[in-house]
Amino acid sequence: MKIKINPSMVCADLSILGQQIKGLDAAGVDLFHWDIMDGVYVHNFCLTLAIMAACRQFTERPFDVHLCISDPASFITECAEAGGDIISLQLETTPHLHRSVEQIHKYGKQAGVVVNPSTPLAHLDTILSEVQMVTIMTVDVGFAGQNFIYPMLDKITLLRDIIDERGLEVDIQVDGQINAKTFKQVIHAGANVLVLGTSGLFSLSDDIGNAVQSVRDQILFAVSGSLT
Repeated sequence: MKIKINPSMVCADLSILGQQIKGLDAAGVDLFHWDIMDGVYVHNFCLTLAIMAACRQFTERPFDVHLCISDPASFITECAEAGGDIISLQLETTPHLHRSVEQIHKYGKQAGVVVNPSTPLAHLDTILSEVQMVTIMTVDVGFAGQNFIYPMLDKITLLRDIIDERGLEVDIQVDGQINAKTFKQVIHAGANVLVLGTSGLFSLSDDIGNAVQSVRDQILFAVSGSLT
């Protein structure tokens, strides 16, 4: 199972965002993670769809968009038009989830759901076969720099078991303090898409290419260790 590197663009140097995207693209990251927040669902503002659209020209790699807002479904059209390839809805703020996922697919996009630490996986039971990715938040959504919530490892393992038992092709993404301290644990639990922020990627080197290579080396070590 390939482990995908997904840089969190809110942790990039926003003063040279286009340059950073070009550097990450050249370094061979798998996709780009965009957190869209509205200051309502969480007390924070992050990137906007307009900023994301302006950056679409710098790479052809997929844009993974986390609509961490009070009404994600109402922004599906704008997200698709702004260049989103994987549109992930915050589960807790999307009451009509099946209809929203269907709308995402009508735009030819992949659909995902994001699950907060306190939300049981049972809430995904009827939608799991319809989505292409589930993001398990390993911190409370909204702010960087929080502590990793270790009980989420059991949640990842359970989700991987359910996906495998049903024979589904669904990526498990993890988001929140994913770095050298947690790579092995989340990969061993069953995650295959890693959202990397400051501690996991951007603080590793002033040269973004070297930082990505460092992550690759760490992941290779973690994968090897998880197989022993």
